[in-house]
Amino acid sequence: MVDVSIDIDQAAVSRLAGILDAIQRETPRRLATETRRAAIYICQSLRARTKKAPKRARPNEYRAEPSNVPPRYIHGRYFYAGEGRPLLRRWSLTRKLGTPDQYTKHYYVYTKAKRGRGGRMIGKSPAQERRELVRNHGGISRAGLAKTSWGWVMKQIYNAEPVTDMVWKKTKRERRDPRNYVKGIFKRVAGGAFAEIRNSLDYIMDALRPGALAEAVDAASKRLEYNVVNNIERMAAK
Repeated sequence: MVDVSIDIDQAAVSRLAGILDAIQRETPRRLATETRRAAIYICQSLRARTKKAPKRARPNEYRAEPSNVPPRYIHGRYFYAGEGRPLLRRWSLTRKLGTPDQYTKHYYVYTKAKRGRGGRMIGKSPAQERRELVRNHGGISRAGLAKTSWGWVMKQIYNAEPVTDMVWKKTKRERRDPRNYVKGIFKRVAGGAFAEIRNSLDYIMDALRPGALAEAVDAASKRLEYNVVNNIERMAAK
């Protein structure tokens, strides 16, 4: 059987279960192989249906505001003879809001955009400064992680054991290892086989497009059905 640890359209699950039941009746020796294939097909389909993260964090994933940590400004006396107006403003940027990996860093942003007529400095509004802050420091460094995670699950299912060589390198700010939040299990059991697909990354559902789970199971069923029909035709031709 194939166990998926989240609710999916029952019709899609029933179709896949029906194909595996037919395999068990007609060619029981192939049940374990086809069960493993079904689980891998589901992962491949989910990977294909996983959206790539945007280049920058979404507004609900960060908080940007002028910092109260001194020095709040760097003044321009040194750069512009005698002019004591602020040149840089200190901002705080909090990333990964609401997750265990939430962190805050401080950055300086130019408060003056350009020199106008007569040498006068034209200042930026706080909104402009904020946009510059997010543009320069709000990028997402792990944009492909959601897709990669399905590959980790597949590798564990294919090897039928925990895999320790999944490529990943934590950065200084990261507290969690995402490899600990995915699992692929494949076991041969009495009378058949068992496969489990588990992905507990907290953003994985947001990365999947609507209806992706049912579509993935349905796509896997079609591929499995095609394999079974071709196998039967080859056996009949012998």
